[in-house]
Amino acid sequence: MASGQLIETADIRMHYLQRGTGEPVVLLHGFPETSYSWRHQLAALSEHYAVFAPDMRGFGQTDKPGARVTRQMLARDVINFMDALGIERSAVVGHDWGGIIAFKVAIDWPHRVTRLALLDTLCTVWPPLAQHGYWFKAEPYPEEFFKKYHRSFIETVITGKSATRMPSRPESPWDYMPAPIRSWASADDVEHYARAFADPASHAHAISYYRDALPFHTVHEDSSAAHGERFEYLGPRKIAEMWLHPGGYDKHPLFSNFMDFGPEDRHKRFSPPVLWMYARATSVVTGASASSDVVPKGNPFLDQFSRYFPDLRARSVNAGHFFLEEDPASTNRALIDFLQARI
Repeated sequence: MASGQLIETADIRMHYLQRGTGEPVVLLHGFPETSYSWRHQLAALSEHYAVFAPDMRGFGQTDKPGARVTRQMLARDVINFMDALGIERSAVVGHDWGGIIAFKVAIDWPHRVTRLALLDTLCTVWPPLAQHGYWFKAEPYPEEFFKKYHRSFIETVITGKSATRMPSRPESPWDYMPAPIRSWASADDVEHYARAFADPASHAHAISYYRDALPFHTVHEDSSAAHGERFEYLGPRKIAEMWLHPGGYDKHPLFSNFMDFGPEDRHKRFSPPVLWMYARATSVVTGASASSDVVPKGNPFLDQFSRYFPDLRARSVNAGHFFLEEDPASTNRALIDFLQARI
């Protein structure tokens, strides 16, 4: 089993799991999970590497200081974590929100990252059909929802159902979640995540991740602007108006926009090898190719990966969003092959 430890970084105390020896690999979990989500990868990757999986700021046993969150802050947490452990350079793997953070680490501190793997995540472009990105900005609905439904939310997201049915729009976007292709969550798994997310401080951080750290902008071609693009910031109130549109947010005039939350990064590039793995649902929502090894292209969400990474490869996984837990064998095989430069 991986050992759980605490370490003081430059500004917060972080809990992490560690296993194995050799070249380092840092695993960054997504929402609404913790470092526990990497249990299968810790076991497999540690046969070859020294693997570290921290709880991110606001989650698990890592500090929850309550300050508004930014992508820069979350990426700096990873750099500070590496510094505290004496890790100069590392491969970095991120799932979901961990992937957003991993991208920011790599694009701003490329000299610290040897290889980057992004699992069912994104860089800076938000797909219109991912409705929770709009809901999180509609105060006070997320606050009220998590206060009342935090356990049922975990059950629904992890298993596709819960004892208490989730409310529909505008109270939440979680009234329906597709069940995993293969059931993977044990009662212990659900209990771990439910217990971890019961802390109101985690609710506040989760909301800040989406509301504050993802500042949505529309993107407009403009030859007179820097790098040929002009950006219009849409604050939380404007995005909340979209969510609360009487006909549904998908009927709002701005719905067709692929919002960008990192315009300051759009001119940057990360040249080392990058692996993008995406789930079956991502293929449906974004129009990604069903092929297992072709980099999908064709809309701003798909094209963001080729934009940022000149040395990119992709793999689809016939599983749900949490495929690192649902299909660990395929996930582990791809990650090890990538880390060992076989793909």
